Amino acid sequence: MSVERLGQIVDEAASEVYVFRAEDFRFLLVNKGARENLGISAEQLSDLRPWDVKPEYPEAEFRALVQPLLDGETDKLYFETVHRRADGSTYDVDVRLQLITSGEKPLFYAAIHDISHQRKIMRDLEAASSRLDAILNNTTMAVFMMDDRQHCSFMNKAAEEMTGYSFAETLGHPLHDVIHHHHPDGRPFPIEECAIDRAFPQHNQTRGEEVFIHKDGHFYNVAFTASPMTDSQGNTIGTVIEARNIDEDLKARKALNSFNTELRRRVDKAIAEREALEEKLVQSQKMEAIGQLTGGIAHDFNNLLQVISGNLQLMKADPDTTERAAGRIDHAISGVKRGANLATQLLAFGRQQPLRPEPVNAGRIIRGMDDMLRRTLGETVEIETVVAAGLWNCIVDPHHLENVLLNLVINARDAMEGEGRLTVEAGNASLDDEYILNNPDAEPGQYVVIAVTDDGCGISEENLARVYEPFFTTKESGKGTGLGLSMVFGFVKQSGGHIAIYSELGQGTTVRIYLPRTQATEATERRQSDPVVVTGDNEVVLVVEDDDEVRSTVMALLATLGYRAVEAKNADAALAIVNCGIAIDLLFTDVVMPGKLKSTELARMAQKRLPDLAVLFTSGYTQNAIVHAGRLDDGVELISKPYTVERLSQKIRSVLEKSGTVAPSRAEPVPQQPAQAARTGGARRILVVEDEMFIRMSLVELLDGLGHQTLEAGSLREAQQQLDKAAPDMVITDMSLPDGKASAFVLELLGRADRPEIVIATGGVVPDEIVSRGISVLRKPFSDREVRDIVGSAD
Repeated sequence: MSVERLGQIVDEAASEVYVFRAEDFRFLLVNKGARENLGISAEQLSDLRPWDVKPEYPEAEFRALVQPLLDGETDKLYFETVHRRADGSTYDVDVRLQLITSGEKPLFYAAIHDISHQRKIMRDLEAASSRLDAILNNTTMAVFMMDDRQHCSFMNKAAEEMTGYSFAETLGHPLHDVIHHHHPDGRPFPIEECAIDRAFPQHNQTRGEEVFIHKDGHFYNVAFTASPMTDSQGNTIGTVIEARNIDEDLKARKALNSFNTELRRRVDKAIAEREALEEKLVQSQKMEAIGQLTGGIAHDFNNLLQVISGNLQLMKADPDTTERAAGRIDHAISGVKRGANLATQLLAFGRQQPLRPEPVNAGRIIRGMDDMLRRTLGETVEIETVVAAGLWNCIVDPHHLENVLLNLVINARDAMEGEGRLTVEAGNASLDDEYILNNPDAEPGQYVVIAVTDDGCGISEENLARVYEPFFTTKESGKGTGLGLSMVFGFVKQSGGHIAIYSELGQGTTVRIYLPRTQATEATERRQSDPVVVTGDNEVVLVVEDDDEVRSTVMALLATLGYRAVEAKNADAALAIVNCGIAIDLLFTDVVMPGKLKSTELARMAQKRLPDLAVLFTSGYTQNAIVHAGRLDDGVELISKPYTVERLSQKIRSVLEKSGTVAPSRAEPVPQQPAQAARTGGARRILVVEDEMFIRMSLVELLDGLGHQTLEAGSLREAQQQLDKAAPDMVITDMSLPDGKASAFVLELLGRADRPEIVIATGGVVPDEIVSRGISVLRKPFSDREVRDIVGSAD
């Protein structure tokens, strides 16, 4: 074979071949496989030495490595290292290095094999083995493996701890002969009878309980599972056994059997208790569902009542209403009030009435009601009130608490048929876990308990489960609505409390209400509102209500109260009005409305634009955005539907006063110009130039109301068109319009022969050339009073 052919074979060999000189370690030959793997050309390799591609062996260490070959101490070296490629990456290699001395000078010959793939496989195998070892050695289950001769081939740590034998002591021995060779009574236990060892020959998993022998000689019970192991061809090659010590389990089983009768009795008792709790839970869920239904009904009912009430009050205020008609209207208003009371009771039951809880001393409430309770009960009922010393304060709405006590006293009076003994008690109580176990609807903690006890007819067990249901009553037809206890139940639950009724037929009834204790001190002063109408002073109210009839009624009511009202059907429309720049003193909005924007978000965004804006919410159904857990958020003002004109007038004034809203004159006369008095006498033709539709509409409506003739324009082009049609007496114009600034337009008006009076209505800067011409400025947001002062009325 020629030298060239031999060189070709070496160059194309699968293994990497390196030949380098012994004296200077320069490469003479690096075959193709090595060059390609390194990514280095033959020319580049001619300038390199072995340590240049072996990052683990610097020059000194490599020279020391090959020195035994040079000294003749060995004829071959075998080692593993890594080679570094031209791109900086490395790969694992197996190196076989020898010194060839034939020829002129000795040469090193290295046959190198890339073992990266084998290394990866080994690492993966080691990782898998480590995970398996970790699993087997950290489980509490004892695991054994037996080979095809039924000799032990593996035991985990748990198996060693359970048997007392180490794996080394059992390796290669039949496991049965080590830990399972005798019965506890001393009889031999042949392997042929062992169920564990039958798993292998029968190729079937078996499980059960057996008795093993510990290394120290004592017997112990185990539960086992023996499963045959198969290879990839499905041949059985051994058995894997899982076992655990069940001595304690058997003791527990024995104790369980010994007390089986007692357990059966306890189970029967527990089932009975569970059925009772389930019955209470079903009742609670039913009450919750009824509460949701009644709350929704009350909401719609309140909206209808608001329309009826508002229109009745408008009719009554109409001077054309006759005395006879006024009397009928009064009767109708009384009916509305009764309906409102009914809706209020329904909301109370549904836990959806707005509450203002505060620290209250229940003893003070009871003593303050003493005279009223005695008048309610009459002379034939003896009443006793008992208030414990050191009574805690509770957190509750005091006005609703008075209502609750009155309802309970009236129910007691009816149960005693107007004659008997009634006791009202107030004390401190703590509900513990044992009580909660039997009353799952209650929460453990400290409470103020108020108990109302009568010696009347009592309530049957059948009716006791239904007493909280709305409209359920045992009274004769016409003698009760069935909402008294429903209202009490809803109020107590909404206040975070608990209610319990104890009754025996013919003996009487005790109703206990538990109200959460508070450490806070009770307020000393309480304000009372008188049922009088408080009129406004022409403040602007933005009414946001989706119900057309309710909205129309409210607009009319506000007009009679001396307010100027602007209306919007939803929060999105209302925000557009706010952003127009109209002067608004109060936002009066329903809570629940259609549309993307919520009423609370509307209020927040409106107050951001108008910091002094007062906000009053209204709703007939308050389980919504401003009432959380039945309690109004701090700082929120709410008037519940339906409301009277007196309540509405008082609430609006109260909210305006709290917000510090005032109505100073926003009209801004020109500097050094005397203030103009309100004009009267003669209707004017007034051109209103304003691109914001809502501002223009409201201003035109006001001017029409003052008896003037109005023209409208939403741009400078439209204003010019109106001027071409008719000469106005006055022009009220914004400064910024869609098609330009109004400065040139105003100067043009000033140069006309029939020069109209000009008023600038703007929230921005007025140019000096306009101000210097003696033109009045109406600053946005402006009120109707300011407009009236400048424009005057036609009367």
